[in-house]
Amino acid sequence: MHSTRFPRPFARTPLFLSLTVLLALPWSAQAAGAVADTDNGTDADTATLDTVRVNAYRTTTHTSGATKTDTPIAETSRSVSVIAREELDARGVQNLNEAMRYVAGVALESSGIDNRVDDFRLRGFDAGSWSNNVTIDGMRAPQGSQWNRTMIDSWNLERVEVLKGPSAVMYGQVAPGGMVNQVSKTPQPNPEQLLRIGVDGHGQYNTAFDLGQGSGDDRHLFRLVGLYRNGDTQIDRTRQEHEFVAPSYTWQIAERTRLTLLGLYQRDDGGSTYQFLPLDGTLRPTAYGRMRNTAFIGEPGWNTFDRTIWTAGYVFEHAFGEHWTFSQSARHTDVESLFRTVVTNGALDADGRTQKRRATWGTGDSGGDTADTRLTGTFDTGAAAHTLLAGVDWQKADWDGARGAMVNPADIDIFNPVYTGYVPVTTSISYSGGTNRQTGLYLQDQIALNRWRFNVGGRYDWTKDDTYTRSHTVASGVYGPRVPAVVNNEALSANAGVLFAGDGGFTPYLSYAESFQPAGSTVSMSFARTPFDPVTGKQWEGGLKYQPAYDGLITVSAYDLRQQNILTSDPDPTHATCGTTGVSQCQVQDGEGRVRGVELEGRITPLDGFSVIGALTRMDSEVTRSNNGYRGKQLAMVPDWTAALWADYTIEAGALSGLSVAAGVRYNGESYGDSANLYRIPSYALWDAAVRYDLGRLGAASTQLALNVSNLTDKLFVSTCSGVSSCFYGTGRTVVATARFAW
Repeated sequence: MHSTRFPRPFARTPLFLSLTVLLALPWSAQAAGAVADTDNGTDADTATLDTVRVNAYRTTTHTSGATKTDTPIAETSRSVSVIAREELDARGVQNLNEAMRYVAGVALESSGIDNRVDDFRLRGFDAGSWSNNVTIDGMRAPQGSQWNRTMIDSWNLERVEVLKGPSAVMYGQVAPGGMVNQVSKTPQPNPEQLLRIGVDGHGQYNTAFDLGQGSGDDRHLFRLVGLYRNGDTQIDRTRQEHEFVAPSYTWQIAERTRLTLLGLYQRDDGGSTYQFLPLDGTLRPTAYGRMRNTAFIGEPGWNTFDRTIWTAGYVFEHAFGEHWTFSQSARHTDVESLFRTVVTNGALDADGRTQKRRATWGTGDSGGDTADTRLTGTFDTGAAAHTLLAGVDWQKADWDGARGAMVNPADIDIFNPVYTGYVPVTTSISYSGGTNRQTGLYLQDQIALNRWRFNVGGRYDWTKDDTYTRSHTVASGVYGPRVPAVVNNEALSANAGVLFAGDGGFTPYLSYAESFQPAGSTVSMSFARTPFDPVTGKQWEGGLKYQPAYDGLITVSAYDLRQQNILTSDPDPTHATCGTTGVSQCQVQDGEGRVRGVELEGRITPLDGFSVIGALTRMDSEVTRSNNGYRGKQLAMVPDWTAALWADYTIEAGALSGLSVAAGVRYNGESYGDSANLYRIPSYALWDAAVRYDLGRLGAASTQLALNVSNLTDKLFVSTCSGVSSCFYGTGRTVVATARFAW
């Protein structure tokens, strides 16, 4: 078996020892008799939250993301992490990547500093924007072409649900490592009105609001959420303007009937922070050292990322008596974008400081429709209590895009960039587009028998990808033929779990789950011109959850996760006549990757005013089947160890009453940036901090001042590197000061 190499024994580091001590606090605090009121009512599809502590952290005890029913997280036979709104605010979170920093099993910034998308990996597999894997209110955003993806502003989120492992039974085609469901803010009774203003260390200012209102009987509830941000970014010569507004309305039509309408308009204008960087000068220093993590090696006049997103949807719920509920969610999403960039072109020159470059541009337009219809019922058969869920979801995405190849700009000095005023000249354009459809039928039964909890589910999916490509040579004006491709897939997915609700808040569990994804390649890439089967995933997971008498939840889990039917190059050298042009090496489905891991994660408030978040992960990855010499190698971008620890304390009495201080540390162990394991990414540790002060009421408004700093020491680190011209820096120091008013 392939053994993972370590930079040093992580179990001996101060971070590991601190994490162990702080996660042991629940048992010591419980022995001291700390208690909290956790008897809260629940409502389907709504998070139920424990007692509000002085420092405003709340532990989510129920969530619907994993099962699409109102199930306690402590009684869900899989690993689930929920990041509540209060935590997002306390940590100063501005995007989904930042939200995931203190979650076990997560590797962040797969494409480095990137203001276009949310890019991360769960349990070793891509689960971000490029994988078409991120959902909003349980429904997937549409896929698209040429960098055309959604990125929803985190100010509009009520919580973030991280579902570890395969989730195909509930959501259809998803990656095996897990998925992230973003839950939008919706109208609530007795709303708090919020206004927030802020500025960051780069000079980017923002203002945000969250306003609600309702009728006296709460039959009509309204909410309006919005934000405007403008200014410089971490990358030199790169500005960004960003704004969104999200109205929502809930109508309680009758006692058992409710309709919620949700809308969103979001716009991004300015430049992109995404850059390909050379290996020499980043991962490996030259005689001149390493380039700055703020350096821009593109062309200011060409660097553009403009995007417009709008959505419209609804959630309808109707209860038939006490035991059966019908619900339906639906949404239309439209995404349009323009991306223009200059990036590296090959390795750094022999002088150790000059870089060749290439330019490109891309436009994309995606329209997606999705609907999820569910019927939930509760009934008993003898001593067993059942929660039965039957559903059908459907989605369709129509998309098209164009990508241009350009005359290359002049070389640039990566240590002292001098921009040339690049004049763009497009030489060729490739067009692509299509329609992707998925329909899935699913059935799930959750059974409670005394202290035992059983879960079994199954789903059948039909997918159809109807796509085309076309080329255009600008100089001659010649358009190539339109090359169509149609791929149909069907897949059966299953899951099952068992959990025992033991004494003292301990719940051991065991589960099995499957996933599938269409292979993502056309029949033209098969020598026999036959469709590829879906890429599948299978996971066994066992663990123990502990819910103390006070606010908190701790989970320890171990899993074996495998992805099969991975496409690899056809080993037959004579099979080199594939692809739309007939000049590519053919592909076969002969690859398999495996990740084994152990995770420890906890969110606890053991003492009034004191909250701790901790996460520790050990992952061992391996290519278990390969025909290209990668067998026995580690999977790309899978760190051997990750850990994170955040502690937040609020002073409750005395002259400093209302002052909160918090500190965090994040560790990312060694990984490889490529499947051949040629590029080893060193480990790194980053420090975060926050200070808040509650001024009490100034006039009619409750006022809080906050200062949040991430990567406190401005550590220069490479998040990943997959080639001599494909390395990426992670985010440097970010300082954000805010003033928040509530009334």
